[in-house]
Amino acid sequence: MKTKICATCQKQDTLMYRVQIDANKQWVFCCKSCTEQYQSIADYKYGGTWKGNRH
Repeated sequence: MKTKICATCQKQDTLMYRVQIDANKQWVFCCKSCTEQYQSIADYKYGGTWKGNRH
């Protein structure tokens, strides 16, 4: 299985969410718990789910 590292907490996981979390509009991968924290901010934007076990 493939893994990615969360841009916020550095946790490694096989399921990440592609999100924008600030005004610079850069896409980052975050784990589920970090993504849930960012959902309430104004600059938050969801861009898809990355799954490391797809292939």
